[in-house]
Amino acid sequence: MTTAFFIGKREQFFRPLTHGDRECCAAVLRSLYDRVQGPNADYSEALTRDLVLTIVFQVLADPSLRAVVFEPGRTVSAEDERTYAGELLRKLKEHGWIEDYKDPIDLKPTLKMTRAGKEVSEVLSNLDNSRARTRQRNMRSAKKALAAFVASQDVDELLDGYDFAARVVQDLQDDIEYFRLLIQSLTREALEQKVAWSEFNEFIEKRFAKEYAVRLVADSAERHRGQIVELLDQIRLMPEAARLGVDANLLQRASWLEAQVQSRSPTLWLCDRMESMVEAACNLKLPMLRSEMNNYVRRFTSLLRQALSLDYSATSPLGRAMSLLKEQPQPEREDFLDALAARLGTAELRLPGAALRWTVRDREAEHGPLAPLIVDEASRIEAAMRRAEAEAFAFSDQEVLAGLLPHLRDGRVSLDQLPINNAVEAVRVMHAVGAARSSEGKRFLKARKKAEVFDTPYFSADNFELEADLSALARGDT
Repeated sequence: MTTAFFIGKREQFFRPLTHGDRECCAAVLRSLYDRVQGPNADYSEALTRDLVLTIVFQVLADPSLRAVVFEPGRTVSAEDERTYAGELLRKLKEHGWIEDYKDPIDLKPTLKMTRAGKEVSEVLSNLDNSRARTRQRNMRSAKKALAAFVASQDVDELLDGYDFAARVVQDLQDDIEYFRLLIQSLTREALEQKVAWSEFNEFIEKRFAKEYAVRLVADSAERHRGQIVELLDQIRLMPEAARLGVDANLLQRASWLEAQVQSRSPTLWLCDRMESMVEAACNLKLPMLRSEMNNYVRRFTSLLRQALSLDYSATSPLGRAMSLLKEQPQPEREDFLDALAARLGTAELRLPGAALRWTVRDREAEHGPLAPLIVDEASRIEAAMRRAEAEAFAFSDQEVLAGLLPHLRDGRVSLDQLPINNAVEAVRVMHAVGAARSSEGKRFLKARKKAEVFDTPYFSADNFELEADLSALARGDT
């Protein structure tokens, strides 16, 4: 059975948000909620009529909101502001946003937000207060709840962790919607505000780099996912006796689990569900987030390229041509346009794109006839010489290690002790440290840097000492 919402004072609940001053009304509701339930709320001070009127006056101090309430250019007196604030308060009380209330301690008449008004105002506040909200909040909350359960084995913490884990997808979806909103507003801002390079740069430094890049570094979903999986593994490794006690408490506190888990352990079922939800969020939503970030950066660079390459100012050739066309009398405009078309007829117009732009000459060369392929003895010799030059100093780690083995029979050798009688041996010495630190060389070799530097006729380099594991060499691990 459902309870009707639009009854009594709530019959016209949203009417205050349907008038011309709805932006001001919404701002007042957001400020009112922040004052009553927000992080800066003062719970020791009651919500009075004077306090609500003060909030309205603070909102009216914003010129953009003041313009939607009063006629532009009109001189607004303090009495006009008080009249509007009182009328807005009356509407909020009449339609169920605010109600009269008596303090149970001193029985003084005060005001309070109704339950419906508080819930809807919270939504308006959250939509407008995105910068104050931390990202990955549900991911972090799930991690903290699981850590608290591991420490205390309180089943409420485990159920809270499940509740938070069920909403981790929404965190990443909020980030995706954030970038989509940026993409939609970027072009509009560039056109309406005529954003120049300095303003674009300020936009990236303040709004993108300082606001969002910090979230990606300090608030990584991958990092939280790894920590959550570790906590879930700790819960799965609980002693069976302790887990059975937790299972009984879970079935007592959350009866809906009985139909879900059937014959399984409720604790293990919750762990599996939480891990699957977190994995799905990171494996599905994170790639979408990176894609939206890439789309945003590409859109920005495309607009920036156009802003730098196109110039529509009055001093540009296009600007001068438009000014000259505007100044011409109507009969002479057609002659001017014909002359301009004749001058531009030989030009080729292209739209700037994000990809590499090929010239006409490149395209003609690409579609031109290819010379016949001739394979003779001279071309074969030339190909063989090129292949031999390319492979002359290409050594694999296995080849370098095989060349070092004869010098490691005593267990250790320094680079300056290795022979350098030809170019091949010189290249082997240069690659010796890299081969020793490779996955193949780590099994039986250790490279330790020495203080001195040694010189050869071919190069100068830091000296290293190579120490071999003789037991590994005897077993033939190489």
